[in-house]
This record gives sequence, C-alpha cells and structure tokens, in this order.
Amino acid sequence: MKRFLQDFMRWGILGATGIFIAKTLNDYWPEVRALQFQPQAGIFLSIAIAVAIGTQLWSAILWGWILALLQNPVPKRWAMVTFLKNAPAKYAPGSIWHLYGRVVAAQNRGIGLELATLSVMLEPLFVIAGALGLALWYRATSVPLILALTGILIVVHPLVFDKLWKGWRGLRGKKTFGTTLSEYPLSILMGTLWFMGLRSITFLFVVFAFTPIDWEIYKPLMSGFGFAWLLSLVIPAPGGLGVFEASALHVLDPYLSPAILLGAVCTYRLVTLCAELIGAIAAHLVREDPLILS
Repeated sequence: MKRFLQDFMRWGILGATGIFIAKTLNDYWPEVRALQFQPQAGIFLSIAIAVAIGTQLWSAILWGWILALLQNPVPKRWAMVTFLKNAPAKYAPGSIWHLYGRVVAAQNRGIGLELATLSVMLEPLFVIAGALGLALWYRATSVPLILALTGILIVVHPLVFDKLWKGWRGLRGKKTFGTTLSEYPLSILMGTLWFMGLRSITFLFVVFAFTPIDWEIYKPLMSGFGFAWLLSLVIPAPGGLGVFEASALHVLDPYLSPAILLGAVCTYRLVTLCAELIGAIAAHLVREDPLILS
C-alpha cells in the first residue's frame, strides 16, 4: 500500500506539472510558434551540450569523493565510467535505477552494501546544499533557504552525522561500526556548488540560443535556475521531469518571456538528455579500470 501511495504521488505530481506546462504552452502558443533560434544558436547549443557533459563528469568525480569520505576511495576513472553508464536510468519508472546500478557496481568492487547505499543517499543531500547555495546567491535574505542550508551543514558534520547514523542503525537492531565520515566534507559542498553553477551555465547557453540577455539578469537567472532545480530534487518525480520545467516557468517569469522560457526549458531538457546519452555511450566504450582485465 505504501509503495502504491508513493508511486501515485510521484506520477500524480508528474501529471500535474505536465498539465501546467501544457496549459502555459496553449496560452502562449502564438508566441512559441514565432520563436526563432539566433544565428549562432548551433554554437551556443554545442557549448551547452559540452558543458552538460562536463557537468556529468564532475558529478561522477563528486560521487568518488563521497566514497572516499566514507573511507572507500575509488579511482576517478572507475567512478566516472560507472556514473555515466547508469545516468540515463534515472528516467525509468521508480527513479532509483541509476542509484541501484551504482550500488551494485560498488559492491562488485568490494564496497559494503550499506556504505555503497549511503554514498548514493548522501549525494542528493550534497546537491541540495549546492542548489540552496546557488539559490541564495540572489535570494540572500530568504529565511527558509538559509535554515535549510544551515541544517544540512550541521547534519553532515562527522560528529552529528555519525550519531544520527548509529542511532538509525540501532533502531533497526543493527550493530554500529566505526565512524562513517572521515572529515568535514567542505570540498564536496564546494564541489556541489560548482556543479550547480555548471548546470546554470548550461541553461544560460540554451537561453542564448533564443535571445541575447542583459548582464543585469545573469545573477537572478542563475539563482532562479538553482531554486527551480532544488524543487525538482525535493519534489518526487521521475528524473525531475516536469517539476523543473514548471518551477522554472514560474520562478524565471520576471526575467524572460513565457515563450522564451518554454523554448529554453524544453531545449535544456533535450540538451541534458543528449549529454547523458553521449556520456553513457562513451562510458560503455572504455574500461572501468585499465588495471582490471575483463
């Protein structure tokens, strides 16, 4: 029953956001039809795809850092290949198969199930912190965002996190073992902020393909993008589909016309999908570890 309710809520949210996007598209259909790419759109979109691929690689490196933080260091090449191979699976029903694939790969490398699972559970927490940081760049006085970021910064402190982890294991009747986090993850937190910055830069290049923008709105566009991405992380939907698009249409409305926003968010989704597919194909063409012969 619980699983049914979770799936119902997840797909219900996807349906609701789809209806919102469809209504917005219908309301502004004449403007959308009139949209045209800029003469240099091909260059801008190529750069956007390149940055999106780089973002995927950086995210893979961050996952490797998380495993090292959990005292299970892995080669960067293995982390990147494993991450890229499984990235497209996030869009499958359930939204967990990309995580499941990485957990299984980590187990095959000799990492325990619990720590492998913990690594993919911590990853979205760090990314949420990065998204909060980017959102606060323009919304510096937003108390809810400040409180949420402060809470995460406290939770990921080794002393606090270890107590929470051991308490959770104790409730499940399991023995505790050592410390989980080797140090305060400052480098990972800064890395996820850079990750969100790369995401927002990808979006900016997509916008450039449709229209030039004034320097004054770069900051609110990037910060608003971070807030929209944050909502897509915390609101359950397969791969954030629909949630990001609907959130971006609402949050960025003061800075871009609805027609341009519709074109930009849809094109951005295609750009990221292309980047993930290119990354996955490339990952299947190389060895996970050059020192391990298949």
